[in-house]
Amino acid sequence: MHSLSCEGQSDSTGWRVRGYTHSGSVSDCSSLWGSVTGSTCTIGYLYTYHTGVYWCQSESGGSSNPVNITVHNLPTNTLTVEPQSPVFTGESVTLKCEVQGYDGWTYQWGYKKKAQSQWTTVSQSVFDTVNRDTLTISRDAVVNGDQYQCRGARNNRPTTSQYSNIVTLTVHVKPTPELTSSLKGAALVGNPMTLHCKLDQSAGWSFYWSRHTQNPENETNTAANSYNISSVAPSDGGQYWCRAGRGNPVYYTNYSDALWVNVTALSHSEAPLSILSLLSSLLAVSPYLLVSIVLGVKCYRAHVLTKNRSQNAVSEE
Repeated sequence: MHSLSCEGQSDSTGWRVRGYTHSGSVSDCSSLWGSVTGSTCTIGYLYTYHTGVYWCQSESGGSSNPVNITVHNLPTNTLTVEPQSPVFTGESVTLKCEVQGYDGWTYQWGYKKKAQSQWTTVSQSVFDTVNRDTLTISRDAVVNGDQYQCRGARNNRPTTSQYSNIVTLTVHVKPTPELTSSLKGAALVGNPMTLHCKLDQSAGWSFYWSRHTQNPENETNTAANSYNISSVAPSDGGQYWCRAGRGNPVYYTNYSDALWVNVTALSHSEAPLSILSLLSSLLAVSPYLLVSIVLGVKCYRAHVLTKNRSQNAVSEE
């Protein structure tokens, strides 16, 4: 509540408060923007449209010094959530309240259930941890459809901020990634191989790889969702699993289904057979290839024989 008073103006009678505001016209204090008691004008709540010039004016036309009043909006407030929606069953959530401008803020938190219309104040509890501008909701209290908002408060003006945007939690079941291989069949010794851990979710995940057993102590961690083996060895064969994790402490997805990797080596007896198979395929495609090869060999031999005879004749002379 704010008051403008013309008391103390003694050179005339019938003083009243007048103002020139955003409307672009001069008006008296009235029900449009205030209430009058004697020569005092009281404005219950100030809004930006109250910005203007105010002065006292008497019935005889005398005027006081003008007073400039500028009304600003309350500081804005932004509420963010980590991790970003969707979150998953068993995952905790941290909200952060950020007021733009000024300092010395404390923070007020509110939430309401999906089916409720009234907001409830959030305070420190076994389910909610309040730490200045953050609110951490434990995994047992994260409920799909619950809504949260916050605002700042302080002792000096402005004493409050605006209410923040509303964050609605979206909770999904714990995801299970899909583990695939870059190879269609068995892996050959010495060849490269890449495993992919597919997770159709937002960014911010790390990936964990297990071989032979699902043992967290022996997992390999990668930032990307791929696991590369540059040269496959016989010992690389076996069962593989993957899972993803994010946050601190880390929240893990389910393990993927197991993927069997079979490693084989090319035997000595297979190599000639493969070459013969290749030649057979080429000959089948071009039946003139063999004839061309035979004629080429004969021509080469004839050329060499003629050259040798010439050289022998020269030597005898």
